[in-house]
Amino acid sequence: MTERLYYDDAYLWSFPAAVTAVFPAKKPGQWLVSLDRSAFYPTSGGQPFDTGRILFPGGEARVLDVEADPSGEVWHLVDREIPAGAEVRGEIDVLRRLDHMEQHGGEHMLAGAVWEKLGGTTIGLHLGAEDSTIDVTLPDERTHLTEEEITLLEDTVNDRIRLDAPIRCWFPDEEELASLPLRKKPTVTEHVRIVAMGDFEMVACGGTHPASTGRIGLVKITGVVPARGKVRIAFVCGGRAVRMFQRYMRAADKTGAALSCPVEKLSRAASELNSRLAEAERKARRFETQEILSRIREAESTADLRGVTLAAVNLEEMDTKAVAAAVSAYIEEPGKALLLESGGKLTFARSADVRIDMNELIRRVGRGGGRPDMAGGAGIPECVGVARKILMTEYR
Repeated sequence: MTERLYYDDAYLWSFPAAVTAVFPAKKPGQWLVSLDRSAFYPTSGGQPFDTGRILFPGGEARVLDVEADPSGEVWHLVDREIPAGAEVRGEIDVLRRLDHMEQHGGEHMLAGAVWEKLGGTTIGLHLGAEDSTIDVTLPDERTHLTEEEITLLEDTVNDRIRLDAPIRCWFPDEEELASLPLRKKPTVTEHVRIVAMGDFEMVACGGTHPASTGRIGLVKITGVVPARGKVRIAFVCGGRAVRMFQRYMRAADKTGAALSCPVEKLSRAASELNSRLAEAERKARRFETQEILSRIREAESTADLRGVTLAAVNLEEMDTKAVAAAVSAYIEEPGKALLLESGGKLTFARSADVRIDMNELIRRVGRGGGRPDMAGGAGIPECVGVARKILMTEYR
């Protein structure tokens, strides 16, 4: 069984060890290596593996993945073969580990606040590349949080982070374990490791964590959505939260400059701009609708079609809402039949007093369907001409 050095010191970035076994991995050019002792964290509990390198006499190998088997042996997937029995030195990717420690530490703080303030039980952690998530079961089976509840959780966690309370990790004996006020029951029965943060959070966990709450830096909830009957809370901590704030501020500053308003008034300015844009679009659509109607009327045929006026029109691609409005306005008049193509979209329509089955007609010349009075679909511009010939032949 590999001695796991990160249990005692999560800030151990470099360590000596001896190779106890080497096997070729499934992928050519990769090997599985076990060490007598390791500070590399293997994927478990929602926390991803550490990366880094293993230096050995005559070279070094990159650590690509780390997993633990049921016996407790930790296996390091590397990109170079390391001699069995070699004395080596492992070096952890410090920034990756620190990021994981910040996210995992922040998750404990957030889960503790959810339990204390909302009575919610956290089930599972997923630490992703961009943000992390926890799934929470609330007592009333709600699958959402209010803005006030989100703010309460963030304020509670970040106030406790600023206290810079110590974070302690240890393996208690059975008697001590039974007396501890844990947030939830441990998922294992042997070698239970406890993580305590100040006097406000205590739970069983085998992961890596900062030495104090202050080193988590900041926790920001980024999203709350329903997930399989639970509430899924997405969040970022530490450096991720800082980088997110930087991105948001750059975007807000640029948007404010574009709208000629300070950042704090962006919401109002965006709302006003959206209203003006919507009104401009309505005016433009009315003009486009009138243009389409004019072009339909220009294409009207007075040929004998049982007293029906037929318009067969091909248009460039135009606003679909304007096309629909023009078609509706045209067939409100009695005795009208319309065959229209715009950007590959077909619309065949007729007035209520006209007895032409537009659904059947459009199926004969293109793809689509609808009602006898109006049908839509897709087809080439020539479809309109073919449909016109059919009407002139069969409805004369």
